[in-house]
Amino acid sequence: MSNMQMSPTTTFVTKADLRRPDIDRPVLSLTPDLESEDRVLRGRIAFLDLGGGISVHFSNAEDLHDLKTVAESRPRLSVSIFLEGSVEASVGPMPIPMPRYLEKKAHWQPVATIFAQARTERFVRQAHKGRRLKKVTITLEPHWLEQMGQPDAPDLRAIRDFAGCHLACRSWTPSAHAVSLAEQIIGSPALSPFLLRLYVQSRVLGILEEAFAQVAGQGAVEHPGPVRAADRLKLQGIDAYLEQHLGEPVTADLLAREFGMSLATLQRLFAAAYGTSVSRYIRQFKLERARRALERDAVSVAEAAYLVGYGSPANFSTAFKRCFGMSPRTVQER
Repeated sequence: MSNMQMSPTTTFVTKADLRRPDIDRPVLSLTPDLESEDRVLRGRIAFLDLGGGISVHFSNAEDLHDLKTVAESRPRLSVSIFLEGSVEASVGPMPIPMPRYLEKKAHWQPVATIFAQARTERFVRQAHKGRRLKKVTITLEPHWLEQMGQPDAPDLRAIRDFAGCHLACRSWTPSAHAVSLAEQIIGSPALSPFLLRLYVQSRVLGILEEAFAQVAGQGAVEHPGPVRAADRLKLQGIDAYLEQHLGEPVTADLLAREFGMSLATLQRLFAAAYGTSVSRYIRQFKLERARRALERDAVSVAEAAYLVGYGSPANFSTAFKRCFGMSPRTVQER
């Protein structure tokens, strides 16, 4: 794991920094060729080794060149939250998901990803001069999960299975809580090295909690937020309604009518409570119930698809794999 440490106040990264042999992804090539001391990134940048097989790289930085970086990416489990900006990057054949800029709302839609890599691949990043990227990436060495207790716990078993599946990838819209933790990491205050490590580590663990809940099929982790008690009751009622209408085509418009609110109000409520849209939440809810049926009730893939309203098992399998990083057949057989 990397021993390369940068203060969160670092404002530049040079070609020589990227070439250091102790960085997490050893660079194989940089094109076009630059002088060793040429600056390639400008902004707030840090690499921190938190010990025990876990490290974090965070940045709010601008690329200073059109630069293609090819590096060696060793086996790992990584969790990232990209808040703003975009860059063309991939690990092996897998493109790294990037946030989207919402023109009508004039802001970026963050994206979170948990990614498993069981063997060494090439990491390729194509930077474009003047583009800014704001993100947090947490890297876990393969042995990190082995240190966890309760090896037979179903959620830990699901996470280990995901980690052992080469190029398994799961993306979701991070909750407001996770976005806040990422922002706090990027904006870390000036502290002594010991206190800074504790500060960052506490927030890293909060992000991992949400990522692992996604893999374990528990969906978004709900944290207390700016949602009134009355609205919490409405959300509970919506969950009950979805449970009773699993096999039916429930839409955001239908929920808004059923619960006596405008579509815009409903969307704002879900954004505040879960950090996601209503339609995405409905899809996630149904797929989680399908996974539960596959795991606990020994239903067939076709039966699970029908249970949650998919007319085509093939479409269900595609949505399921996109959601959980593995096929429903894999879950059923396991």
